[in-house]
Amino acid sequence: MDLFFGVPFLLGLRYPFPEFIMQFFRITDLSFAQTMPMVWRVLIVLNHIKNFHIPDLCIEDIPIGYHLRSHGNSRFLLFSTSRNSLILKVTKNEDGWQRNFFFVRRDSIAEGDNLR
Repeated sequence: MDLFFGVPFLLGLRYPFPEFIMQFFRITDLSFAQTMPMVWRVLIVLNHIKNFHIPDLCIEDIPIGYHLRSHGNSRFLLFSTSRNSLILKVTKNEDGWQRNFFFVRRDSIAEGDNLR
């Protein structure tokens, strides 16, 4: 059994996550648990923007408005770097989000053996 991070599910995602979001984790080589809730909110909104408004949006466009930044203890957030950011005011984190994990068998989920 392994621990799985609960925040994306509380925000409405279901596994397997959308390809746009999975690309972020493949490119950055981060695990789901290393990203703070605000990263998940940014990724969810960017995925929505891609699906309904800007189909050409890709993960490689994120650095136009955001910088991936460490927030101690191997936790990361997307820091807004300019007025080019598509999303504003997503920095608040929920209380107790660091303890929001649950157990899952890797072989019970798609691509589970490939997750960090």
